[in-house]
Amino acid sequence: MTARTHRQQPTPSYGEPGAAPMAVIGLSCHFPGAADPGKFWRNLMSATDSVGTAPPGRWEERVGPAPAELRTSVRHGGFIEGIDEFDARFFGIARREAEHMDPQQRLLLELAWQALEDAAVSPHQLRATRWGVYVGACADDFRTQYFASGRLDRFGHMGASRSLLAGRVSHHLGLRGPSEVVDTGQSSSLCAVHRAIASLRLDECDAALVAGVNLNLLPDVTDQIQLWGGLSPDGRCRTFDEQADGYVRAEGGGVVVLKPLEAAVRDGDHVYCVVRGSATNNDGGRAGLGVPSPDAQREVIEAAHRAAGVTGASVGYVELHGTGTPVGDPVEAAALGEAIGRRRSRTTPLLVGSVKSNIGHLESAAGIAGFIKACLALHHGQLPPTLHHRRSPGKLPLADLNLRVVGADREENLGAGELVGVSSFGMGGTNVHVVLASSPGATDPSERPAPDTVWCLSGRTREAVRALARALLEHPFPGERCTVGDVAWSLVQRDEGGHRAAVVGGCWDEMRDGLRKVVTGHDLAIPADWLHERGTDRVAWVSVAGAYAAHGGLAEVADRLGTGLRKVPGLPTYPFERDTFHGPTPPRPVAPGPAVPEEQPEDFRARPLLDGWEKAADSSERLWLIRSFLEHTLLGVLGETDDERPRVDPDSTFEDLGVDSMSLLELHDLVTAATAVELQESALFDHPTINDLTAHLNTELEALRG
Repeated sequence: MTARTHRQQPTPSYGEPGAAPMAVIGLSCHFPGAADPGKFWRNLMSATDSVGTAPPGRWEERVGPAPAELRTSVRHGGFIEGIDEFDARFFGIARREAEHMDPQQRLLLELAWQALEDAAVSPHQLRATRWGVYVGACADDFRTQYFASGRLDRFGHMGASRSLLAGRVSHHLGLRGPSEVVDTGQSSSLCAVHRAIASLRLDECDAALVAGVNLNLLPDVTDQIQLWGGLSPDGRCRTFDEQADGYVRAEGGGVVVLKPLEAAVRDGDHVYCVVRGSATNNDGGRAGLGVPSPDAQREVIEAAHRAAGVTGASVGYVELHGTGTPVGDPVEAAALGEAIGRRRSRTTPLLVGSVKSNIGHLESAAGIAGFIKACLALHHGQLPPTLHHRRSPGKLPLADLNLRVVGADREENLGAGELVGVSSFGMGGTNVHVVLASSPGATDPSERPAPDTVWCLSGRTREAVRALARALLEHPFPGERCTVGDVAWSLVQRDEGGHRAAVVGGCWDEMRDGLRKVVTGHDLAIPADWLHERGTDRVAWVSVAGAYAAHGGLAEVADRLGTGLRKVPGLPTYPFERDTFHGPTPPRPVAPGPAVPEEQPEDFRARPLLDGWEKAADSSERLWLIRSFLEHTLLGVLGETDDERPRVDPDSTFEDLGVDSMSLLELHDLVTAATAVELQESALFDHPTINDLTAHLNTELEALRG
């Protein structure tokens, strides 16, 4: 799809010369209580507490025995649903491979796709581009489970590797920029943001996907933290409160899309906010390894201000690290007071808050959670309340430091031109601070026409198209911020699936009526009164919509949409289908039983196929027998043993079916053992479909049998 002309806004001058500002143009998240940014924002503004107890089946399988020192096992946490669910077919991943993938890898694949759709960037168009991937992560729960299970598989080597958290995303999207996993403990994901900013400014990449992920799979890890004394007994983060007694563990993931602001404005991207500067340092030399340093925290905040070309007085809100520990909170408050609070007017104290009070401490993903909250706050122009804060302790004098926690008792907004800071501190002493600003102004939709248009919906399956239509039908479109044409332009930037539907109309009511028709099974929805109007323009819209629904072709629709449209954030993204993939579990003790007979020799497995082939009535029956054998064997190699799975398309290439080179070699060995035909290893590469291989194998069997 060719680049289009958009109405451009002047790029504000941010930061010092050479410190190019970065735009956040897309985001996605799956946090406790919220599977998307829209729900996350609504939860924040409604002061929803998303911390609960461990869901059934979680934290029940231990790697080792529970420590005797623990009187009770902690069950509180911020949990997300469906960590064992994944749309493997959408990503072209075989079931067997998906079963042996860290669910953090699976979550990141989906979140990366959703973030790109939110940014109105076609994933297909990114292949071989200089896009980078930076992932903050520190948990190895799956890897520990995998090795403890004793059920090793060749897919487990890459599936359990932490480096593949970034590499898997880069591989699937075909990206050529840097691909890194950053581990600085709890500050990992905000440090990943800092690394991406540096890489963009060094021209190592043109844009970047930046992520944080953390899944709490093992109760043993929680036991360890409980022994250390970091957890709140009742599972609440009480940031800057006199009852602060520790934090509650949480899980989830988030992804943001970063791009130089100049390029984002040029390309007509929606900008949630602007990153003006960032910095990182370490607490090295402090009293103890786990003791934070107020001097180091102050220094990293001031360094971020210098990188952004601003002063502390211009910062109006800081999203805290804010774990709610009696040791950490006073240190963070003191650093903020020196770097920002006391540099502001006493009549306008620095506002602070912590998302950990809402969703818990996501550890390596905590920084990205705070970052996304800050992006949404700037986007909406509001500051969500911090939960569980009543009164600060005497050793944390907020008034003296000129700080005030954002509470639910009053509505808080940023002043004109005020900046937002985000902090994240790692247990090993790595501190990170990022400075954000509001986005450039956008064109008022009332100044632009709302022409007739078409919404293009597509998916891997017909039900996915219907699900997307339902999600769009339920979506609260901000009519004062965008037009139906803007939505059409945003949807046409997405990748095109094998199943499609088109909705034609010129106003919100017509589009909603069309979406209802798609939900009920239509592939083309046209307003009823259009059938009685034969205007040239409307006939052309119906024609291009019908062609798209029948045959595809987003480029033709994009050409018809014209200029002056802009990308709309927050639209429903692809509705992934949910298959269940159970992770490895340690084997249970088995009572002694009768001896298991030795495995039959390989020729025993070969005999049914060979006997059937030799007795077949004609060549077509022989080919059918071989094809059925190959399909069944390939499904076994891929782990697709469920009888409800669709059959393998015999004309699809092995690559398109998600078969890697190692799986082909495994299939080669099984075919050789079952047929006594000495196939060359290259045979499966030279005959890359089931039908091709069937014909080749039949020829070899005929030669073997004379």
